Amino acid sequence: MMRLDWSALLDVLRGCSRVVLTSHVRPDCDALGSELGMAGILEAIGKHVRIVNAQATPANLKWIDPDGRIESLAEKVRPADLADRDLFIVLDTSAWAQLGAMGDVAKSMRDRVLVVDHHVSEDDLSDRWFKDTAAEATARIVYEIGLRLRVPLTERIATPLYAGLSTDTGGFRFPSVSGESFRIAGRLVDAGANPTAIYRELFEQDTLSRLHLVGRTLAGAVTSHDGKVIVSTVRQKEIKEVKAQPADTEDLVNLTLAVKGTEVAVILIEQPDGRIKVSFRSRGRLDCNVLAGRFGGGGHKAAAGTIVDGPFEGAHERVVAAVDEAWLALPSAAVKE
Repeated sequence: MMRLDWSALLDVLRGCSRVVLTSHVRPDCDALGSELGMAGILEAIGKHVRIVNAQATPANLKWIDPDGRIESLAEKVRPADLADRDLFIVLDTSAWAQLGAMGDVAKSMRDRVLVVDHHVSEDDLSDRWFKDTAAEATARIVYEIGLRLRVPLTERIATPLYAGLSTDTGGFRFPSVSGESFRIAGRLVDAGANPTAIYRELFEQDTLSRLHLVGRTLAGAVTSHDGKVIVSTVRQKEIKEVKAQPADTEDLVNLTLAVKGTEVAVILIEQPDGRIKVSFRSRGRLDCNVLAGRFGGGGHKAAAGTIVDGPFEGAHERVVAAVDEAWLALPSAAVKE
């Protein structure tokens, strides 16, 4: 799906003066990097920009925002403080549920909302969309916006965009990666992004608690369908026992997909409020976006997610049943089994 009316988008961006940027709850590097990159681009053309999310930036990702630009409704900002914004840009999500408390703000300003995203699924967030589901990351779209606005790349813009691009492509290894992905990465490095420093912040900051949680998760993983499907779980009790943080659950699903022979990985992570975050990953045959859509979520074919209501045991049973059904519906899977 492509909604790329560049002329209309640039007119909107040039015509606004006071902008608020937001993204999804539990923000990742593509969300935060796209916000910071877009802020730098818009400020370069004279706009007043605030970045406000529903939740505070996770502790393990605070490095991406050294100036403390990103605010949150969880930390002092009130919805009324954003009433003076004439443009409300939602980045890296097209779902109401993913906006958390910022969703209510968006609804109150719906005529000012613009969505910039690369995910397939979408709700009725806005009448103004700028969407490219072929883009490997929202950071890629933001990079292209800066290019068309003729904003020079600076280290302040390049670093968060590189972080978003590199993480949403799994370190440039996902099928969405093209030669242009590497060429853009090179330009971002030339502008000041430091891959070594970014990698260190992303992957060499594990705590012992995080490693203990990884061990428990992998030890409890269960395979099915001749090892092609792997399902793991994380309960609140386990998180507390190893003294882990909520952010320590990030990327666990990708570790299980690394098991030899697996084609589909699923993880169910119990949240403090009793709901369950479910993440789906696939090597390509099974469509994760369709599967997540059955539970009100979405994403991409190779990676998607959702939030389901508890209790945990019932949610686990429903999710596993849906995964089994989806797997067996694949032509070759049905024949082999």
